[in-house]
Amino acid sequence: MGYAAFSLAILGVAVGAVFRLKILLLILALLLLVSILFSLARGFNFLDTALTIMAVQTIVQGSYFLGLVVRAFFADHRVRHIL
Repeated sequence: MGYAAFSLAILGVAVGAVFRLKILLLILALLLLVSILFSLARGFNFLDTALTIMAVQTIVQGSYFLGLVVRAFFADHRVRHIL
């Protein structure tokens, strides 16, 4: 499970550093379906399924934010003068 969480975090950082919100939403929807299928295959009860979904979504969204921070840090910081 540690490798899966690490992989999700890397995915979130990569998506945040490269793509916009629309791509994140598509990935989150895909991960929701994958999490549900994973939980059904493992025979999880409702609470375990809900916790699995929340953990996956939280890891990806948190690391997406980190990717946004990385992108902003390395962005071009040219100052535009109004006059």
